[in-house]
Amino acid sequence: MKSGISKGSFILYLSIFVLICSFVLYVFFSDKANDARHEQSTYDILEWTDYQKEENMTRTVISGTIRVKVDDKVGNILAFYSIHQNIKVFVDNQLIYRYPVLNDNPFSNSPGYNWNFVALPNRVNNIEIEISSPYASNLKSVPNFFIGNNISVPAHILSTNIVPFVVCIIMLMLGIIMVIYHCVISRNIKTDGKLLKLGVFSILLSLWSLNECRVTILIMHNNLVTSYFSLLILMMLPIPFSVFVKTFYEDDSNIWEIFCKIDLYQIIFCIVMQLIDMYNLKETLWTTHVMIGLLLIIICVQSFKLVKNNTHSRMVKLHIICIVVCSAFLVADLAAYYFDFWGGNTFGRIGFLAYIVVLCVASTGESASLMKKGLEANAYQTLAYTDQMTGLNNRTCFNIDFEQLSKAPKDIAIIDFDLNNLKYANDTYGHSVGDQYIKDCSTIISEIFNGIGKCYRVGGDEFVAIIEKSSSLDLHYYLAMLESSVDALNRGNKKQGLKVPKMQIAYGCAVYSPDLDKNLEETYNRADKLMYIDKKAKKEIRNKI
Repeated sequence: MKSGISKGSFILYLSIFVLICSFVLYVFFSDKANDARHEQSTYDILEWTDYQKEENMTRTVISGTIRVKVDDKVGNILAFYSIHQNIKVFVDNQLIYRYPVLNDNPFSNSPGYNWNFVALPNRVNNIEIEISSPYASNLKSVPNFFIGNNISVPAHILSTNIVPFVVCIIMLMLGIIMVIYHCVISRNIKTDGKLLKLGVFSILLSLWSLNECRVTILIMHNNLVTSYFSLLILMMLPIPFSVFVKTFYEDDSNIWEIFCKIDLYQIIFCIVMQLIDMYNLKETLWTTHVMIGLLLIIICVQSFKLVKNNTHSRMVKLHIICIVVCSAFLVADLAAYYFDFWGGNTFGRIGFLAYIVVLCVASTGESASLMKKGLEANAYQTLAYTDQMTGLNNRTCFNIDFEQLSKAPKDIAIIDFDLNNLKYANDTYGHSVGDQYIKDCSTIISEIFNGIGKCYRVGGDEFVAIIEKSSSLDLHYYLAMLESSVDALNRGNKKQGLKVPKMQIAYGCAVYSPDLDKNLEETYNRADKLMYIDKKAKKEIRNKI
């Protein structure tokens, strides 16, 4: 069946789509940089840059004069983002803002991440912002300062940080979809779990990245929890990533297990140091960076070995390409940071998203191929284990199930069936009537006993039902249903005047008993003997009639 669009048309359509996206991006950046309307907007953001900075060993002080008139038109909200920093804001030597008001962190002096919104008085002469931090790396970090109103400031934060936030949400949704997809397909086929492991890694990566997003900090109220959760998730990331790469490479080297054990000990070490208040998670973050670097070295070494040995080289090369792409995006992020034309580690997030998408597609393709093979195998297995005439399980299936159940035969009942009059039907009415006779009998047996057990056709006119947990059932009731159904069918055939043999199904039922049976085979033999007794009795009744 041909697709609805030709290859040439599809390429043309894709080219037009790329051009449209490029045009939208061009308009977005050029409008943002050159549109004079922004300068005239009463909801524009003003950036405060003409300040002085003083540094010492304990604090950094930002001071100066805001040279714009702070009023209702411009807005009187001073906004800036702080990372592990204590903030005090003074106007004309009077304290007007403090964060945190009370540091109730039981594990550290850090207040975490925070968006600071300072309401300035209408007349601002001198402003002083005092920054302190328990961490030397954050002490000298000076944020960007913006002035606006209650609408323009959040809008500015969203507009400048929405792309990384959306990328994180996409990664999170992809991870959830991959986990669900794995759970669905694993019910039908046996998989190596690539999608599950990639999905778990994607979820953890997105959760860490979301907690690093400034939009998330804007939304969340408990900034301390957000910062700690981010550090904990980052510590957890190397293990699922290494497990995924190991599965993706189909590499059985012990190095992956050794790495996971070392990383697990590193996680325990960091948590214990935090709990005993010796070093907090931020101070032991370097150990996580060391583990990430070690993992990258292991990936490079194992990739080289597998490519050199030409083992799974296609998948390994694909992974190397993805790593290179991620690295390129991370370099772009660094360039964006230094040249200040983008923010929020957006390119790095897009790189990881591309990594996840590409490997997700590759793993999904493998899973789809495995599913197809699994369905074909199931189809062949169904054919191998199914009696083609009746649709019941065949002798092969019976032998396999019987052997398995023989290992623990407690409370198992076996009902042995035999069809009377089949030879008479074939000789008198022909084999087509004899075949229908078999089908009718199998239908009755199946309708009554398939709901409580499993039915098999083990010979030409021989059937067996195996019932587990038989003590909870009234087997005499079901055998009475069998007799009733046979009588009803015979009366119906006679009423319609059909020239068919009278149906008779002989049966014998036995339940495994350790006092009577050494094994399940002896239970089957007892059922078979009872069936022959019933068969003989029913033939005698027919001969008398």
